[in-house]
Amino acid sequence: MKRQVNDTLEAVVTAAIVLVLLQTVAEDILMISNSTWAARRIFIYSGFAFDLFFTLEFLIRSWNAICCRSFRRYILFENGWVDFIASVPLLVFSSGPISLSIMRGMVFAGSGTLVGLLKVVKAVRMARVLRLLRLLKIFRKIRFADSAMVQRHTVRIITTATSTLIFSAMIIGTVFAVLSIDDLEEAWLIGGETAASELEGVRFLGPDDAESWGLSEPSVLLLKRDKQTLYTKYEEGYLRDYFGPNDYFIRHVGFYTVWFDGRPSIVSQSKLNITIFAMSLSVVLLFMLTYSPHFAVTVSDPINVMVRGFREKSYNLEASILSDYRHDDIFRLVAAYNDVFLPQKERSQSDILDISFEDIGDILK
Repeated sequence: MKRQVNDTLEAVVTAAIVLVLLQTVAEDILMISNSTWAARRIFIYSGFAFDLFFTLEFLIRSWNAICCRSFRRYILFENGWVDFIASVPLLVFSSGPISLSIMRGMVFAGSGTLVGLLKVVKAVRMARVLRLLRLLKIFRKIRFADSAMVQRHTVRIITTATSTLIFSAMIIGTVFAVLSIDDLEEAWLIGGETAASELEGVRFLGPDDAESWGLSEPSVLLLKRDKQTLYTKYEEGYLRDYFGPNDYFIRHVGFYTVWFDGRPSIVSQSKLNITIFAMSLSVVLLFMLTYSPHFAVTVSDPINVMVRGFREKSYNLEASILSDYRHDDIFRLVAAYNDVFLPQKERSQSDILDISFEDIGDILK
């Protein structure tokens, strides 16, 4: 009964892993395709729910491992580090704060530079890449071969390669987000920053001047003085349907308040996330299709043949030696098995069967 419950829970966790990967990619695709805020908000909240679920899963597994005095084994050898990194930091630094800001209707606002606000947003969103580590949990459950050694080595190399790719992308992306931004975003937002600085000290801007100023800056969404709207790029209905609290930045410049479009930066980040996901999946599939069969042919298959020859008296089949790898240690062992052990085994068997007529006569007496 307990085993059935555990199997059911593992099936639920596996299904959740598949769903959170699909949710992450779908959220980025919706952002790139300029979907409505209502649709994107559903995926943001679902991402928060998944991160909360996996955080609870990690805490439960950790508590169980501590009770069984196997916490170190869980973290190091059972991908417990993946359970931690792909859940707790995301809940605390990414999906949690974003969902909370949406619930409260908070936006990125202040009197600092737009570039500074953009760096904060990019660093926070970059953490979402950690969800891709869940790929490792999926492929750990897949049997690549009947050999336990092939399975272990394939999982290890896939884990090493994929986690290195994801961590490198996250660290480099975060560093770049903090230290600098790319040319496209710089042209988009720094141009708006320059235009905003022109409003410093201007007490009154007429409707025509405000319209001309707004049209000259594509990053500007809205310009207000006190509560009066001087310029708006889109109609109120469009802004309400397609912009969420985290899709724009607010700058207070002198007597004015300016709303800037932050979606180009988010779209750029979403494209990067999808690229990393595609690269990670490609790495996993590449190792599955190339390394796993190669390891089986060059290591596990010869070993299995020799083990069977050692154990079974009637099994005298030679192990194949690949000419391109004949100098490898494993095939040097195979050569010794074929040239030394098998002949000795055959001689010992023939000695047992080598009975003379006199011996038969002695037996019949």
